[in-house]
Amino acid sequence: MILIGPKIDLTFTRSLFLSTLIQYNNQINNINMNVRFQWRFAPASDLFIVYTDNYYADLLRSKGSALVLKATYWLNL
Repeated sequence: MILIGPKIDLTFTRSLFLSTLIQYNNQINNINMNVRFQWRFAPASDLFIVYTDNYYADLLRSKGSALVLKATYWLNL
């Protein structure tokens, strides 16, 4: 089994980040790409935009993709 997964993390400012992970798995003939944009608008509070795509490795044909918006917010009670 071969599993390769390079990752790139970029910091634009103290509150804007971009993360990219690409994985190849020869056992299930799959390439996965995950791109995450993060905005830290308050301490421990983030907004994420995440794009994920899966491909058949031999054909580079898409198996499926998703675009997701996620949020976390710190409540100090």
